[in-house]
Amino acid sequence: MGTEIALPLSGSGIWKDLLDKTGISRDQQGVPSRFSAPGFPQKTPGTKQGNYAMLFTRHKSYDRFAILAAAEQARGRGKTRKATAEYRKILEVDPHDHEIHGKIAPLLAKRRQRTEAWSSFVIAGEGYLREGYSDKALSIYLQAARTMPRQIEVWEIIAKLQVDRERRPDAIQALLDGSRHFRRRKVRVQGLRLLRQACQIESGHFEATFELARRLAKAGEKQEARWLLDGLATWTGGRNRRRVRTRLFWMSPTPAVAGRWLVAAIAAREIPFPRRPSWASPWIKRGRRGRTPRMICLTMAFVGIIAVGVSFSVDLGPHTIHVLIGGGSVAAVGFGFFLFY
Repeated sequence: MGTEIALPLSGSGIWKDLLDKTGISRDQQGVPSRFSAPGFPQKTPGTKQGNYAMLFTRHKSYDRFAILAAAEQARGRGKTRKATAEYRKILEVDPHDHEIHGKIAPLLAKRRQRTEAWSSFVIAGEGYLREGYSDKALSIYLQAARTMPRQIEVWEIIAKLQVDRERRPDAIQALLDGSRHFRRRKVRVQGLRLLRQACQIESGHFEATFELARRLAKAGEKQEARWLLDGLATWTGGRNRRRVRTRLFWMSPTPAVAGRWLVAAIAAREIPFPRRPSWASPWIKRGRRGRTPRMICLTMAFVGIIAVGVSFSVDLGPHTIHVLIGGGSVAAVGFGFFLFY
């Protein structure tokens, strides 16, 4: 009476249609299953049992939050290898995740995998810069500088970020800190490279220019070092000028240079020898005194000089040597304390 509907006579037709939709052909050659042990039938994709096994095989689900929690837990317990392995699982799915690169980079540096660590630091820093978070990018590179101080590029990037933020003193200080890690002869060129960049950021910066001249003198480029130090000596004063004159004296110890060094030391009110921060006792250095103590010291110096002159001009017999030593000592003490005050 009506239209007849054709139904499959058995379930085998349904499974056949399902297998045809998956694209598995009967002529396909298969690989032995993991259950290919004695007593188990061989299940290959070309057989009926193999097709059923491929259809109903379960795959492990990717749970980012669970993996990240396990990595943080391992990191908190000090299990660096396990934490690194967990972070790598996330990077296998998303290789450009800069947040995970920022987390795994210090762990790789701790395990002395410096090449991979630096690559992760760069990916993390560039990722934060693309998003506009320059503070986070700077913190990433500062962490890289603490863990990998011999990577010269990290100090250059920190200086560039500080200049972009209009913080030139911080940029110069970063380059100076980085140059201290390149003092050995094999890496001396890299230290000079950082110091030259510091001088380019602010021409005439005393610490950067003085350190550059000192390194150049050690490297054998004394002409350029002397030119830099002469420029500093013309406009600096006080203790800095004495430091410059001291360095020039060590480079060329001539009487003229020694005289300039002595004048700079007297002008800086320092005893004329290289100063150390704790060379004098606290009870001696109590700040500048008034005019009266200075006059007393100056008077002692003049009395000592007069006594020395008398010992040379007047014959005092056996007491001449005593007057000479005593006058010289009083003159030295008076002049020395005059420099303090």
